[in-house]
This record gives sequence, structure tokens and C-alpha cells, in this order.
Amino acid sequence: MLLLLYRLLWLLLTPLALLLLLGRLLQGKEDPSRIQERLGWPTSPRPPGLLLWFHAASVGELNSLLPVFAALQELGGGIPVLLTTVTRSSARLAPAVLPPGVIHQYVPIDHWLCWLPFRLHWRPSLGVLAEAELWPEIVHAMPRLQLINARMSAGSFRNHQRLGWFAAWLIGRAERCFAQSEQDAERFRRLGAHAVVAAGSTKRDAAPLAVSRPIVERLGQVFGPRPVVLLASSHAGEEQQWIEAWLAGSPARQGPGKIGLLIAPRHPKRSAQVLELAQAAFSRQKANPPPRAALWTELAASDQPVSCDLVVADCIGAMGSWIGAASVVVMGGSFYPNGRPHGGQNPLEPAALARPVVCGPDMANFSDVTAALAEAGVLHQYPTASQAFDGVLRLVETQRNSQGQGPNDGQSMGVPVGVALQGPSRQIATGLIEALAAGSHPPAQPLEPSDR
Repeated sequence: MLLLLYRLLWLLLTPLALLLLLGRLLQGKEDPSRIQERLGWPTSPRPPGLLLWFHAASVGELNSLLPVFAALQELGGGIPVLLTTVTRSSARLAPAVLPPGVIHQYVPIDHWLCWLPFRLHWRPSLGVLAEAELWPEIVHAMPRLQLINARMSAGSFRNHQRLGWFAAWLIGRAERCFAQSEQDAERFRRLGAHAVVAAGSTKRDAAPLAVSRPIVERLGQVFGPRPVVLLASSHAGEEQQWIEAWLAGSPARQGPGKIGLLIAPRHPKRSAQVLELAQAAFSRQKANPPPRAALWTELAASDQPVSCDLVVADCIGAMGSWIGAASVVVMGGSFYPNGRPHGGQNPLEPAALARPVVCGPDMANFSDVTAALAEAGVLHQYPTASQAFDGVLRLVETQRNSQGQGPNDGQSMGVPVGVALQGPSRQIATGLIEALAAGSHPPAQPLEPSDR
């Protein structure tokens, strides 16, 4: 009945849904060459036999699935996989990172008329939903739904509680739930999820990001001998905090002349806006000459010697190279952008490349990982951007004293954080293969973390 009411509502709102999709298309948020996929019409043939269907909203969720795909290839002997995502950035990244046998499609909008051709064409055998992309139609479309990397913030939990029976129906459709933490697991249990286990995040199993030596070398030319601080995956409102902290610095250690700043916005389309923000801040400085800022693509396109104090990364797929060029990495999304909680971005990426990690007070999305990295001495958490920058300066000075130089050459050294950071990818892949083999007979009990 609840699904019927939802579908009737969407039927009434169909003109509005189409207008919103058109608006996104005009804004460049949709791919015009593949817009039919968003309307449910596939552009790739279905492979024969069993088909595993994974859904990941964007780039972060896509990357979290890569270790699972690798484990499936190792254990499952080439089971065909369909991956759906939402964003254009994830679609651009997919061909470069997905293993053979994984088909990428845009997910249809959550309208039952769009889901009809999708379901008739693909006929998936098992559905796997990454993190918490809980839309009614996609949940309904996924057969024998498996939730992996499942997380539930306190705010989302309260919102789901207010929805009552609808939330119970939505989450209760999951056959099994692999939660990121015990806290997440308990929230899913209270909302009606079945066979819940706190397995951890598959992001723990991810291979270190690729580092491009030419990019690292070019940034070395641009920044010169100065150590570089990377603000990674920043959100609107955070760049202002960090530019101000960087310009203010600390007594006797301040100034862009001492530290280079590299900003990689979470959404590269905001890069021009971030550059304007930096230039406006520079214009208020009394330094002569004032600090200089530039977009990475402009620097990369030129072979002329250029010196910059601040660089804005304006392309996707190069986060490993930004990290490789940095002495210290600051995690975006952790400093309450625009005064609102966001939950932080993935600190495992810089840790895997042997970079010290600095973050703000809000790392709710990675609470278990944050605790493990902090205990290992890899991550340092601060309440404000200015205090975090002071911490960055101390880390840089420690590096200078111990190494006599800045960061290493960008190659992965790994960080010895112990068994605590081993992820559940193999456990999940095993469970999915078992579920496929079981057909309509799911296991009575969830896998325990000790079964990994």
C-alpha cells in the first residue's frame, strides 16, 4: 500500500520530475549522450546467466566497491556485474577503474515508469546497495537486497524514525545488512533491518590511489622547496576557513611563502569559484607582491616556469597525485562547512600513501576509521581550522627535523595501522556468492566479523 501511494504521488508529479531532469541537463549535471539511461532505457546488452547489480551514488561509493569487485573476481569466477551510479563524475571515472565484466549504467530516476524498462531488460539476480541510498523504487527493484557499507547518521536515524512504518518497510526489505560500525548496526536493527552485522567499511581494503609522477613533479616546480598542505575534498564554506587560516598562520611561521596550499574541492566544478575566493582574500592582503593562485589545468597546460602559492585542483581522478605532492593532508567535510555537519571525507586515502592526516571535529561518517588512525598516530583532530593549521605547521616542522626535507616522492609507503583497518570486502563477496547459490533461501544468520 505504501509503495502504491508513493507511485501515485510520482504519477501526479511526473511533469515536475521531467522538468527537474531537464534543468539538471541544462546545468550540465546530466550526460546528454546517455540521458535515456536516466529514463530507464538501457544502452548495453544484458549478459547471459546470473547478474549481480550494485548501486553506488557517486565517486566515493564507487571507489568503495572496487575491493568487493576484486574479491568477486577472485572468488566468483567471473560473475557478470551491473553497476549503476548517479553522477557524471562517477560515470567518467568508471571506465578507468572498473574491472572487466562490470557494466556501468546511470540509475533511472526514482519513478516507477522509468524502472519498468530497466527491470525488464536487466532482470538482476541479486541487488547490492552501497552505503544508504534508500529510495523506494530502487529498494523495491533490487531482488534480495543486500546493504553493504551501510551507515546511518544520528540525524538520518531520527528522520527515519519519524517515517514510522514506511521506514520499517523500506529498510526491512534488505535481506542482509553489512554496517560500517556497531553504532550503525544498532540503528539499522532498530529500524527493522534483518541479519545485521557490524562488518566495517570496504574502503579499508582499497588499494592506494594511483600517483602520477609528472603531476607531482610539476607541482614541485610550481611550489618550489616549500612543503605543501592539501585540503582534500573540501566543501563550500571550508575553503574560506582554510584560506584565512593559511594567510594568518602562526607567529614567526606565517605566510604563504613558508607553506604552499593545494585545494581539491569535492566537486571540481566549483574550482573557479574557489579561485575567485582565494584571489579576493589575497587582494585584502598588504603583502607585496601579493600571493598568487592558479587553476591546476592552466599550470599543466604550460611548460613555462611558474611559481604559485595556492593551486586549485580542477579535474577528477587525480586525488592520489594531489596527496603524493603534499606533506600533510587535511580532510574536507570535517570543519562544518557553512555551519552544517557533513561527516568528513575518507582519511584512508592519504593514510595509505603515508601522509599524516589532519581533520576537523566532524568525522561522523568515518568514526571507526578515525579512531583507529588516531590511535596509530596517523590522524590528528582539531576543533577549528586555525587550530588545525597550527597542527599542520607542527607536523611540517617534525618532517623537516626528521627527514631534512618535505614529503617523499609520492610513492605508496603504507601506514602500519595494524589489523584494525582490515576491511570486509572478502567477507561480503563470499556472502554475495553464497546468496546467489542459495537462490530464494537466504542464510538464517549473518556472517560474523570473525568469519572474514
